[in-house]
Amino acid sequence: MRTSFHPDSSAGRRAASVVLAAMVLCLTGCAQQETAGGGDQSGEPRIVRQIERPLLPATGGDADRAFLGGFARGSLDADGTWQVRADIMHPRLRCATYSVGVRFGSGDAACDEVQWQTDAEFLPARRQCNNASAIHSGQGRLDLPPEAIAALSCARVMVRCTGACG
Repeated sequence: MRTSFHPDSSAGRRAASVVLAAMVLCLTGCAQQETAGGGDQSGEPRIVRQIERPLLPATGGDADRAFLGGFARGSLDADGTWQVRADIMHPRLRCATYSVGVRFGSGDAACDEVQWQTDAEFLPARRQCNNASAIHSGQGRLDLPPEAIAALSCARVMVRCTGACG
């Protein structure tokens, strides 16, 4: 025997209320899971990836010097204009917010012992969820005299994250 409920009946209203309550509980549970465990939920950003690469003469394009390696690449011009592009993979279902930063210094050819001449400058943050990969790219300008810019030999690319970081 098949039973159906008419939405205007009291049984239909009760069934709709039960379904609505279940949906609200499910959504609330998902929101609570976002903040419970797994990742730093304090709101304080932390560095989750970092590479140091030498600045080498650029091949092609308008840039004077370039760096390339791992997940990031970029350039630095003689006037202090820099660009960076990084492919950031978020390996979790729950969301996190990522920002890519860059800083420059002078060091040996392998960029092992670097004296950093600039502070880190970060691109605007982007939220990533559900195992998403995203390209973070942007540019900035160093406030250094031309001689100091010419002496720079290394770039550090950092990935800062808040939330359920991977």
